[in-house]
Amino acid sequence: MLASIVATCKLNDVNPVAYIAETLEAIIAGHPQSKIEDLMPWRFRKTSSPHQWGSG
Repeated sequence: MLASIVATCKLNDVNPVAYIAETLEAIIAGHPQSKIEDLMPWRFRKTSSPHQWGSG
């Protein structure tokens, strides 16, 4: 499963380490399960800003 996540990140030009770290932080912070689509790699911005999730 991890290899699939890394490959999806690479296909979407997303740093896998940053994506996984921020996704885990969002889940720990209580991101609602009903909005899991917001945490997909293709929604993760490629900028270097501290908050990288797209607005949606």
